[in-house]
Amino acid sequence: MSYLPTTPWLHIPKPNPHATLKLICFPYAGGSARSFSNWQDVLPSYVEQIMISMPGRGSRFSEPPVSCMDTLTDTLIDELTPHLSSNMIFYGHSLGARVAFEIQRKLTTKGLPKPCHFIASGSAYPGKDRSAKNIYLLEDDAFIAELKNLNGTPPAVLENEELMALFMPVLRADFKLADTYKYQGSEQFSCDISVFAGEKDEITEQEQRNWQNYFSGEFTFKYFAGDHFFIDSHNDQVGTEVCNIIENIHEQRVLSQVS
Repeated sequence: MSYLPTTPWLHIPKPNPHATLKLICFPYAGGSARSFSNWQDVLPSYVEQIMISMPGRGSRFSEPPVSCMDTLTDTLIDELTPHLSSNMIFYGHSLGARVAFEIQRKLTTKGLPKPCHFIASGSAYPGKDRSAKNIYLLEDDAFIAELKNLNGTPPAVLENEELMALFMPVLRADFKLADTYKYQGSEQFSCDISVFAGEKDEITEQEQRNWQNYFSGEFTFKYFAGDHFFIDSHNDQVGTEVCNIIENIHEQRVLSQVS
């Protein structure tokens, strides 16, 4: 069986044409596939992991970032379409959760395969209005201060003027995506949803639990130690929980085939 060609948008460390389930991971603002790469060592052999690789960082550093949600999600749908199946899990952290949600909404509209399970990690519900902050419009000093407050950018980067000058356009583009997106529809999607939250995150529990209003399947909520970036500080624990979800899905499918 031949495998699909690679694309700059999709990082697939271990292509697996015989996979029966795909885990598609969407990074947070300013983030990269690095947040998900360690899970390759613990994922079951029947899983293929696909990590979204955004322009403006890593091997795509020389490419201009994307600041329009429609442009980003339409492009990602084109890139993902050859890989889509009904046996998918979407995992998005922070901004990545809303990008994944918008892609799921568009897949539904287009009649394309949708995930069987959605994991919203470190994010308030997609209908929240975030425009009051408009972090991406702040002056450089105030913007950097906000980044320090969020605690997601290494101090060594924040304190390096040359690095920040290079990376600032990427961060501003990502925060524009985050600050200007607000889902205003009322659809409910027919798959299960898990919400992962950091115990010390400033996002309220209710704002995260409100994700269940957009899904008609089973809802689960789990706290992890750490702040908004618990996906990095407690990466192993998050990966273990993702594996638990995957194995539960696999077991249910095996049982349904037997019965």
